[in-house]
Amino acid sequence: MIDPPLRRNHPRYPIHNIVTYHYQERSVLTFTLDLGLGGMKIKPHQHLPEGAHVNFKLLLAGKSIWPTGRIAYSRFLHDQYVVSGVQFMELSDEDHISLRNYLSAVEGWPKPQRMLSTGNRENAGAISSEPPSQKSNLNAPH
Repeated sequence: MIDPPLRRNHPRYPIHNIVTYHYQERSVLTFTLDLGLGGMKIKPHQHLPEGAHVNFKLLLAGKSIWPTGRIAYSRFLHDQYVVSGVQFMELSDEDHISLRNYLSAVEGWPKPQRMLSTGNRENAGAISSEPPSQKSNLNAPH
């Protein structure tokens, strides 16, 4: 089966940060598998239904931000753990700036390839030397 094309507006970086979320009256501690201005991939302890809106607390080098995200997908992998893609839906201007500055400050990390126009998700983690944009429109959808 061929995956649909990626529709991200921002690159993702392979960054593992501590994140907590509140779902079904439980607070859960986990970590990111990747992170970008528009969202993140997490490794939840349970399947999260697609379309669910979840509140997160994401730790960025000693500072916390508080995005609300929509679960874009949640999949069981071959080794019985779950990964979920989160699209940020609400993020304060201050938290957006903190996230942008955090991602811009990541030095020495591989820079992700710009969004692919093909449907091949296997290449989505490919590395490019192109640096991420330093400018972000805070009024644009994330």
